[in-house]
Amino acid sequence: MSTTLTDRPAAITRDAIRDLYDDYYATLDEVRLHDWPQFFTQDCLYRVIPRENFEAGYTLSTMQAESRGMLKDRVTGLTRTQMYAPRYYRRFPTAPRIVGEENGGVRTRHNLLLVQTLIDKPSEIVLSAVCHDLIVADEGRLRFAERVVVFDSEMLPNSLVYPV
Repeated sequence: MSTTLTDRPAAITRDAIRDLYDDYYATLDEVRLHDWPQFFTQDCLYRVIPRENFEAGYTLSTMQAESRGMLKDRVTGLTRTQMYAPRYYRRFPTAPRIVGEENGGVRTRHNLLLVQTLIDKPSEIVLSAVCHDLIVADEGRLRFAERVVVFDSEMLPNSLVYPV
C-alpha cells in the first residue's frame, strides 16, 4: 500500500521517522540501555517473534513487553541481575518503508541484521529479521506504539540478551 506524506500530521514526516530510527539504533549500539524505554509510548507492544508464529497468527514470542514499565524492568534485569559474557552488537537496518497509517500514527517496515561480537571470538550474525512498527507522536516526540521484530529462523541464539 503506497502512502503520501501530505495526509500525515506534520510531526510525522519521513525525515522525522529516519531520525527516530537513527537515534534508536545508535542508543542500542552504544549500549545506553536506560534510554531505550523512552523510545516507546507508556502503553506499547514490543515483541520479538519467530516468523513461523507470526505468519500463523500466533502470539507466542521469544520476548514480549506490553508497557514502557515492562521495558524498564527488562533493562534492570540486564544491567543488575543477569550474568553473560561481554559482547558488542551492531545493528544494520535498511531504510524504513512507510506502509500505512493507523490511529494517527504511521506503520513502517524495514529489514534488520544484527551482528554480535564476543571479545574472544569472530563476529557472527545473530538475527535476520523484518521489523513491523507503529510510530506515533507522543508527548512532543515520535515514539513506538508497537515494535514487532519477526526473525527468520525458528531458533534464536540464547546469546540475544540486548534489545533489538
